[in-house]
Amino acid sequence: MSDFQTSTHRARWIFTPQELVEKYKASNQRAIQTLEKYGTTQMEVDIDGSFSFPEPQKDNAEKHSRSKPLNIEEEQSMRVFYENKLREVCSAFYFPNKIQATALLYFKRFYLHWSVMEHHPKNIMLTCVYAACKIEENHVSAEELGKGISQDHQMILNYEMIVYQGLEFDLIVYAPYRPLEGFVNDMEEFCPETNGHTPKDLHESAKLEVDRIMLTDAPLLYPPGQVMKYKFPSEKDMKHINRKLKSCWGHG
Repeated sequence: MSDFQTSTHRARWIFTPQELVEKYKASNQRAIQTLEKYGTTQMEVDIDGSFSFPEPQKDNAEKHSRSKPLNIEEEQSMRVFYENKLREVCSAFYFPNKIQATALLYFKRFYLHWSVMEHHPKNIMLTCVYAACKIEENHVSAEELGKGISQDHQMILNYEMIVYQGLEFDLIVYAPYRPLEGFVNDMEEFCPETNGHTPKDLHESAKLEVDRIMLTDAPLLYPPGQVMKYKFPSEKDMKHINRKLKSCWGHG
């Protein structure tokens, strides 16, 4: 059995808050520079998994009519939106928690290196689910996944290698659900009942809390056994995020 302490997850994918901010800034700035040069940030992905930009724009009229780039906060709103969509896809296919958690971690890791302006998060989200099914030995074909959610399965196959490259081929991840289960088992031994509730009774509530935490930056900040340290945004912050979501996605 693999060990978290000696894993690439621990060595390469746990960051400080400042490191996360710097990574998001770097990808955002690169996308803005790409928009200035090419007039678009979206990469063209070929069937072999390679990608390319169109020719640089030279027409000043076209430069004036180009889209406005997203800022870091708007990019965060898009990631949150599609992380929730990822959960909906996993629920629709009745995938277990480990697949959902693995796909979420893949999605989060990918966008440490790329901006959502460069690779559309819908495509990356679906490809992360597909890749998670493979690595967690619950294989679902791209055709089946695409058909189930009315999407072109070839897009998933096109993006598969790009996702693996974005993950630096570190495909073994650790989610908080196993540490939680171990904690509940220990509680059963030492504290079989509290106020009329057994540890098993509380397990489902705890899993729901972990589900919420998995939609935050906590999996990139803490080891899986310590994600409960994460402090959720205030109600004011959440309202701000929701306003951003509505402004970015109110028409699509």
